[in-house]
Amino acid sequence: IEEVPIFPGCTGNKQELRTCFSYQMQKFVGKHFRADLASDLGLQPGSTQRIFVMFKIDKNGNVSVIQARAPHKKLKEEAIRVIKQLPKMTPGKQRGKPVGVKYSLPITFKVE
Repeated sequence: IEEVPIFPGCTGNKQELRTCFSYQMQKFVGKHFRADLASDLGLQPGSTQRIFVMFKIDKNGNVSVIQARAPHKKLKEEAIRVIKQLPKMTPGKQRGKPVGVKYSLPITFKVE
C-alpha cells in the first residue's frame, strides 16, 4: 500500500506514521483490554495468553470485519469489544484513492 492508514494524532513521514500507528494501537489496547478477565476464567496464573485479532480499516477510515482467535470465548469477545472502540482513522491510499487495509494484531498478556 502506498499510504498506510493514519491513527488520529500521528504525523511525519511513512516510517514515523507506521511507528506511531503501532505505538498508538498498543497503548489503546493496553488501556481498554481487561486482562483481569483471564484470572476470572480460571486460566493458570503465570501463563502467557495470546489472542489474534484480524480487522480491516475500510476506505472511510472505520474499523470493520473484525475476527479473533483466542484460547477462551470470553477473551475473544473482549478483544473484539476493544477493537470496535478504535477511533476513526485516516484511510490508507493507493494511487491517491482511499482503500481498505487489513490488519492482524496479536494481543499477548500474562495471567496474574
